Formats: sequence, structure tokens, C-alpha cells
Amino acid sequence: MPELPEVDSYRTGLAKPLIGLELNGGNALWHRASESNFSLIRGQKIVGLDRRGKYLIINLNSYHLIIHLRMTGRIDIVEGEIPKYTTVQINFTNGQKLCLVDYRKFGRVWVVQDIDEIVGHIGIEPLSYKFTSKKFEKMLEKRTGMMKPLLLNQQFIAGIGNYLADEILFRSSIHPMRKANTLTKGEKKKLHRDIRYIIKKSIKYGGTTFLTFRGPEGKKGNFWKQLKIFRKTGKPCPHCKRPVTRIIVGQRSTHICENKQKLT
Repeated sequence: MPELPEVDSYRTGLAKPLIGLELNGGNALWHRASESNFSLIRGQKIVGLDRRGKYLIINLNSYHLIIHLRMTGRIDIVEGEIPKYTTVQINFTNGQKLCLVDYRKFGRVWVVQDIDEIVGHIGIEPLSYKFTSKKFEKMLEKRTGMMKPLLLNQQFIAGIGNYLADEILFRSSIHPMRKANTLTKGEKKKLHRDIRYIIKKSIKYGGTTFLTFRGPEGKKGNFWKQLKIFRKTGKPCPHCKRPVTRIIVGQRSTHICENKQKLT
């Protein structure tokens, strides 16, 4: 699933080609991909792009287009024939089209006036100025669950998915099954730093492509070349050279170094 860095690559990469374009409606080619009334956006112009967690927000004069790529979605800007597996098509008056391309058909698109209808439940943005070390310590105070499911909880922190969680916890030397209320103050501070560090580094490399993700201009994300632990089962840990282990945590495939990330 595209995570925060992959969606952010669309936010930054699509701003220049999209801002100022006028919309000429659209339609859902797969009925479950959107139940919105696309006639509402006819005549609207794109005034900016934002992101909340894993949601891309395209701001119009009076409305917002919100896109969630889910597992295998990507966004293509095309002229002429639309790509195979297009589930939602947004038309522009200049003849171009924005297509949600998703062969598994999990991606969703909404047209709303109030973005909180869709993203109001999402937790704090990990790169925002509000996400301070003190704020993070307070967020963890009454949490008793395991660390990896907590990081994946979009109502806790927005935008972290499976590969980011594994890389963050490895860098912090925290076992994914470690209970949140057992972390020391020092561990909380380091984890806060590592959350921001890993996300920023992934953004720098355009995110990660494992299967279908292509960023703006069809480019693959290159952060996969920087991964230390995720999907490295059996390979030597870069920290201690012991084999990386794959376990299941909260029904999610998880990769750890049992030497570096001890369950205490």
C-alpha cells in the first residue's frame, strides 16, 4: 500500500501540472471506486494540493477531490486513451484526464466540501510542527498495546504503513511486540526522532515501489534501495550480521533483528 511518502510524491509532483486547470466533470468506471456526483466539480479550478496521512487532497474553488490509493492504486495524467484498469476518470477542459489506475479496485475517490467528512478521524501528521517529542510522549502515556500495531493505527499517527513501521522500529531498536507503556523516556525521544527521520528519507527518495506504485511522470520510488530490514528475511542484519527474521504482529508480516530488537 502506498504510504505517506508515496502520496506526498504526488502532492509535490502534480502541483505544477495541475494547479490552474479547469475541470470538466468525471465519472467512476468502477462503481465502488466512487459514489460522488462529479457534475459538482464541472467548471471548478484546481487551486492547490494537500495531503492528510495516506489521502491526497486536490483543492478546488469550492470543493475538494480526495483520493486514497489503498493497496495498488496510482495516479496517471493522460491525453487521449485512458490506461487499462482505470477506475475513476477526472476530465479537464484542456483535454487531459486524471485517472485513478487500480487493478485490484480498492482505491477510492470522493468529492466533498468539508474534508473532515473523510479525513477528520485521522491522527497527527508526523512531520507537522505539532508532532513534538513532548507531544509524542504524552500520546504514549496511556497506551498499553504493542508498538507496531500502534504505529499502524491511522487514528494515532497518520501515514505510517508496514514498511515504514518496520524500518522505524529497527532503527529505534524496539521490538514490534513491545508494549508502549514499557518504553523509557529516552526510547520515546529516539523513536520520535526516528519516525521523522525515516519518513523524510523515504520522501527524499520518492517513496518505495514494491509492485505497482509509480510516482509523478511514471517514476518508481527508490527508497527500497535504502531499506535495512523490511522484506530482508534470512539476509544478514546490517547491525549485527545475524539473519533477519520474519514474524507476524497484529496479522501483519513483520521483519526484525532478534539481536538488535529484543523483547524485554
